[in-house]
Amino acid sequence: MEFQRRTDREFLNAFLGILSSRKNNTYKFALARFLLEYSQDCDDLQVRYSKIAQYFMKCYWMQECKYKLRQGPARQTPEVISIIRKEFDRSYYPQTWAKIRQKEPQKIRRCVEQITEKCFDDVIPRFQLVRGSSAGRAAESRIFYDYLALEYHDSADNKKIDPRGGIRLNPAAVSFLKENHVLLDMVVVLEWLRFLEGLNIGTPKLTSKIDGRLTGARNQGAFKKYLAPHEKECFYCKRPLAEAEIHVEHVIPFDYIGETEMWNLVLACQRCNCSKLGNLPPLTYIKKLISRNMRDKYTITRLEKSLRLLGDDFAGD
Repeated sequence: MEFQRRTDREFLNAFLGILSSRKNNTYKFALARFLLEYSQDCDDLQVRYSKIAQYFMKCYWMQECKYKLRQGPARQTPEVISIIRKEFDRSYYPQTWAKIRQKEPQKIRRCVEQITEKCFDDVIPRFQLVRGSSAGRAAESRIFYDYLALEYHDSADNKKIDPRGGIRLNPAAVSFLKENHVLLDMVVVLEWLRFLEGLNIGTPKLTSKIDGRLTGARNQGAFKKYLAPHEKECFYCKRPLAEAEIHVEHVIPFDYIGETEMWNLVLACQRCNCSKLGNLPPLTYIKKLISRNMRDKYTITRLEKSLRLLGDDFAGD
């Protein structure tokens, strides 16, 4: 099959229309980002579903296993999330995608196989649905890709993807996506953010978490030596630190504020630090942190300077 000639305006209108169309999960966003990333170094126009599944796994890893961002309505957990949760059933995984691939290759492989098998029947055909002139009904345009021979079956009530198959990319679409990659990727992230904000009330830093640019907390070893002379017990359970493995702890989780500053750091035992994870502590401990900062701002090295970043209300006498 030869692809119909399209203008950049037609590609753009189709892409934006797909992203803004009605949806009940985030699969279209993940597929859009795959197409954008793949177009940057496209060495084969034929793409197997297993390759797309690998990208889905990468795309959803941090969002699900570290940040627990809801990707659909509470009673409609997307299949890709259910698959990941089955293999990775701990409440929190701090590892990056690169590290977890090295640590758990078999689990990753099983997830990719299940995603390939179960997750593409809807998103692959629906990604190219556009409104036609016939009674306003949407029709599959196949503007960005077509299917590999005999790998897609359609009927009035059933769309079925053969997981052994894949798609054949439109070379003109690949050129368009590559040329406009930066702008279109920003659009995808923004639309993904808008969708998730309605599902994840009160979760900050969503944009950074979705596009993967929230960096990890910097090395905290230096802070331990500044805090150790002044803090002899765990900030939370008051267990003597001489009896425990000592952790430098962000009272307000790093994932909330995205920075490592002395005003937010205390010493805690390993048990308390690992049980708290990325959650906000009770208000009691926020108040305790404020009291510590006011009391010790001139005695703990770097604390006063750190407080000045918050403004005069915190740094002044």
